Amino acid sequence: MGKTLILMRHAKSSWSHQVDDHDRPLNERGLRDAPRMADRLKSVGAVPDLVLTSTALRARVTAELVCEAMPEEKEPASRADLYLPRTEDIVEAVACIDAEASCVMVVAHNPGITEAVFSLTRSEERMPTAAAAIIDLDINCWSDLLLDASGSLRCVCRPKDKPDT
Repeated sequence: MGKTLILMRHAKSSWSHQVDDHDRPLNERGLRDAPRMADRLKSVGAVPDLVLTSTALRARVTAELVCEAMPEEKEPASRADLYLPRTEDIVEAVACIDAEASCVMVVAHNPGITEAVFSLTRSEERMPTAAAAIIDLDINCWSDLLLDASGSLRCVCRPKDKPDT
């Protein structure tokens, strides 16, 4: 059987607003890159059934833009434990899923996203803003991640990569 986990770093945010880190919005590039990344995910057969996102504005908007560009629009679920997460926070959030979802996407922040990609795949990957790592997991249910948090890296999609033609 198996499951697919997409770990995505939020799109590029703006530093020009005088707001708390949690409330930073996406900048123009971030607003452009997020829907483009949805197209990349679709092109490699990674369409999430469920989307979990940090409560931070930049992550929530990234998740919403990706979901809007998917074939069946989903409403992302915001989770406070995904704001500036550790690998354990990401694994525990996903392991709590009791749904039949075969593909789950987590939109969060670095360094947690990069560390989680490494922890789950042992692959050192560069995860710039809006990058998404697609990880194939040999598990039957999401709670199995608590027993064996390892998978194989299918690919990493980055905004500046040339799309496959």
